[in-house]
Amino acid sequence: MDRARSEYPILNNYDYRYKYSEGRAPFMLEHWEPGMSNSIPGVDRPPEFPNNKHGLEVFDPKTKPIDLLGDIVSHHMRNVDPTIKKNYQDFTNSLEPWQQDILHQQYDYAKKSYGENNDFDTWKDQAGLPAYFRGYPFQQWPKEATDEMYTQGQRDKLDSMMQYLRQPNIGYSPLSDLGK
Repeated sequence: MDRARSEYPILNNYDYRYKYSEGRAPFMLEHWEPGMSNSIPGVDRPPEFPNNKHGLEVFDPKTKPIDLLGDIVSHHMRNVDPTIKKNYQDFTNSLEPWQQDILHQQYDYAKKSYGENNDFDTWKDQAGLPAYFRGYPFQQWPKEATDEMYTQGQRDKLDSMMQYLRQPNIGYSPLSDLGK
C-alpha cells in the first residue's frame, strides 16, 4: 500500500486499512466497504478493519500497486471523486448490448466458480461493473481481451482518466472535509 500511495499520490487522499493475507481467498484482493461483513462464503471481514472504515485485503503476492488503485477507484472513488464519478457514469452509459452479454457471462462464471449468490443486478452493481470498468485501464485483463471487450471511445476516455490519476496532488480529497 505504501508503494501504491507513492506511485499514485491521489491515494493519500483516502483513509484505507490494508492487510496482506496470502491465499485466504481464491482471487487477488478484496475491497471492504464500511459495513461489509463478508465477500464470498468463508471470507469474512478482517477483524483489523473497523466496521466504519474502508479496507483492502490482498490475497495474491503478484498484486501490484495499480491493482490497489484500480479497486479503490472502481469501488470507492467512483462515488466520491467528481472526475472519477463522471468517468464511471459515462462508461456505464456507453455499454453496448454485446457488452451487457459479457457481464451476464461473467455473472454465470462467478456463480459457478465463486459461489456468487446475489441476483444479477446486485452483483452487477457491486462487482461486475466495477471489474469491467477497471479491466482495461488498470491492466487487469489481457490486452487481447480488452481489444475486443471495449470500444475505442471507451478506451480513449479511460486513458484520459488514467492521466488524471497519475498527476501529483490532484483529485477530490474527502480528508480535507474532516474539519467541516
